Amino acid sequence: MIEIIPAILPKSVDELEMALVRLRDVAPMVQIDLVGENILADETVMPLWEHFDFEFDIMLPDPEAHIEKCVALGASRIVIHADGESAKEALESMQHLRGGSYAVEAGVALRAHDEPSVLALFEGLYDYVQVMGIDTIGVQGQPPDPHHKELELLKTLRVLYPNLPLQCDGGVAAHPREVAEAGATRLVIGSGITKAEDPARAFEQLQKEIE
Repeated sequence: MIEIIPAILPKSVDELEMALVRLRDVAPMVQIDLVGENILADETVMPLWEHFDFEFDIMLPDPEAHIEKCVALGASRIVIHADGESAKEALESMQHLRGGSYAVEAGVALRAHDEPSVLALFEGLYDYVQVMGIDTIGVQGQPPDPHHKELELLKTLRVLYPNLPLQCDGGVAAHPREVAEAGATRLVIGSGITKAEDPARAFEQLQKEIE
């Protein structure tokens, strides 16, 4: 089954709360993109925490420094980008979180032009891979890569790792069926859902497209 995950790129806690209100009863899981600064650094409770499971995509310098806060706010998944200088250290710091009653899944994000061999550095440290479908991370509403490098990478990863959860983030709303057919089991979609006039209807339409 393909999972669709709405993504929110909030500039403030108030903006995050408004986005979550619009997504209530639309999807059980949402991804929160942390870009530029951690707007949640001083928060003790996530807005609408009782309605969602949260995945945090940490696109900040020194991601390890923000993992503890994400976990305290209820993260069930955390994405670390492979091209960060401290990516391995961040994933290593998460290992004790991957088991137990409240396990947190560790994800590693690859750019569309990365080779699968990049994952060798993180062997045994992650539960899933996120493939970026856009060149500029942390910006929603971009078109997918015209050369569809993300589809090629997804297909290659699916062959190499038949049972590994793969998700694609960025430009997915433009061709969700192709992304799913390439091997993605999770589709992360930002503005295609969150900025739609009717997020629930947009979500349902996307589901129909990949059925």
